[in-house]
Amino acid sequence: MKVVRYWAKEQIRCEDIPKPVIGAGDALIEVAFAGICGTDMFIYSGAHPRATPPLVIGHELSGRLAELPPGYTGEFSVGDPVTVNPLISCNRCTPCLTGQSHVCRQLRLTGIDTDGGFAEFTKVPLGQLVKLPAGMSLEHGAIAEPVAVAVHAIRRSAFKIGDIVLVIGGGPMGVLVALTAKCAGARRVIVIEPNDFRRNLICELGFEAKREVEHEMLMRVTNGDGFDIVYEVAGVQAAMDAAIKHCKIRGQVVNVSVFKKPATVDLLRLNFAELEMIGIRVYTREDYVAAVNLIAKHPEFAKVITHRFQLQDTQKGIDLMRAGGDILKVLICPH
Repeated sequence: MKVVRYWAKEQIRCEDIPKPVIGAGDALIEVAFAGICGTDMFIYSGAHPRATPPLVIGHELSGRLAELPPGYTGEFSVGDPVTVNPLISCNRCTPCLTGQSHVCRQLRLTGIDTDGGFAEFTKVPLGQLVKLPAGMSLEHGAIAEPVAVAVHAIRRSAFKIGDIVLVIGGGPMGVLVALTAKCAGARRVIVIEPNDFRRNLICELGFEAKREVEHEMLMRVTNGDGFDIVYEVAGVQAAMDAAIKHCKIRGQVVNVSVFKKPATVDLLRLNFAELEMIGIRVYTREDYVAAVNLIAKHPEFAKVITHRFQLQDTQKGIDLMRAGGDILKVLICPH
């Protein structure tokens, strides 16, 4: 079968390798679509500490079940359309034993610690499978993983129906957070995004999109109070500064992005406004299932998909993402 493997810093190869052989607790998936994520770009840059070559990257994927173990009698059947919750937990540490396996002390992911979805076929543990609802396209199923992050961000936050929300950063995750907040009942959502292409798409989705943080405007639309919740989804210091500054008294700042280096926080503002600040990491299985159902009911989530490439053209997709510009989510199509 054909796969794309990471071999070294900025080196990937499209190769032929044997199809995986499943064990008693595994399933084989014929991959239909796999998304390129920021984490995949981090691996490609050679900076990810756990990605060991040769590695088939890709942890956002959908496909159909190609094989199940002999004697399997569970809920799945060969041919079922599925997506994959890529989290691999140890099931032994305190977080795992107290129902928080998504923040396992030794958390690993398919596509980072084991071979993933940039392949014609991939092997995953049965427990990672999530069946797609009838009528839901496999392409839409491929964005379940990032939507699950957005669902987790909204659920873990203090969000309430009728809240006024600010999302700082209009990349794929920022757009998905905005859409999830809207579906959850936000009264108003404003997204800050400097990229013209992304900002236009955000407006097409029905949101107010601003090129930059304009303090007077943002305070005016909130009657001088600030926002109930600010979701920081840009991962830069200026975004964190703006999040703290424009959150209302006793409001909440939610850090969704992954900062590559430590950021500073205005603790004086945090104290004087009695702000709450939380971080989020990936998602629970409940979040993942909720994300699948949310996409099925709201196909506008798939608007984040802007480009598709065949498996042998994965390098083109990576190069496009590195260049930025008129792009949001890139899908790789192995078949």
